Amino acid sequence: MHFAADRGVCLTAETSLVPTYTARLFNEHFEPLSTIPLTGPPSRARMSPNGRWAAVTVFEQGHSYADAGFSTRTTLIDTTAGTSVADLEQFAVTRDGQRFHSADFNFWGVTFARDNDRFFATLSSAGAFYLVEGSVGGRQARVISTGVECPSLSPDNTRIAFKKRVPRGVGWEWELWVLDLATMSQTPLAGETRSIDDQVEWLDDSHITYEFPSTDGNNIWRVATAGTSPADKFVVEAWSPAIVR
Repeated sequence: MHFAADRGVCLTAETSLVPTYTARLFNEHFEPLSTIPLTGPPSRARMSPNGRWAAVTVFEQGHSYADAGFSTRTTLIDTTAGTSVADLEQFAVTRDGQRFHSADFNFWGVTFARDNDRFFATLSSAGAFYLVEGSVGGRQARVISTGVECPSLSPDNTRIAFKKRVPRGVGWEWELWVLDLATMSQTPLAGETRSIDDQVEWLDDSHITYEFPSTDGNNIWRVATAGTSPADKFVVEAWSPAIVR
């Protein structure tokens, strides 16, 4: 789930002979507003700062970003109308000024800027992971970096925290990194060395939060984006942090 301003979205799965998946919109009192059918198991959800747009990602093939053949669908929802308005695969994408398109495109991990129109997201194609910057109104996006998964834009809109695939042993894991949008430099976070599979949430301009399952249950952790202080447990027995400003 995610929440911003006076709107929230919760992705649900009802298991039965024929599983059903739904995006449920609610107000600041947690009262239901509307529901939108989804095409697969829930993955990611984010709201724009003013609560107008919700971005939801589901798996359409495979149930993990670690699966070799996973496929995703990311949909933008108008929370005022309670309707789906666009699939990111319908957006016009450019790379180095040229049209970029492939049948294997997958989008996920949307994060919105303060103007409620600009957004960032991960685009995968041919085994590569790109960071795209897009416009909801313009129905377009452009590649601005590589190696970025599940981006999360800082409150001051100057940096993006993300998970990055790095070689570990015979395979790979995800490390938490930060991208400076002014210099486009990428820096690993020294305070967290575990493999984190989450779209992090900024607590403030210098700390991020994220969930991590361990032997003592699933908890939300906090770590500074600069310095070497180790991550600490922030909320116990909790999932999907959403910071309301």
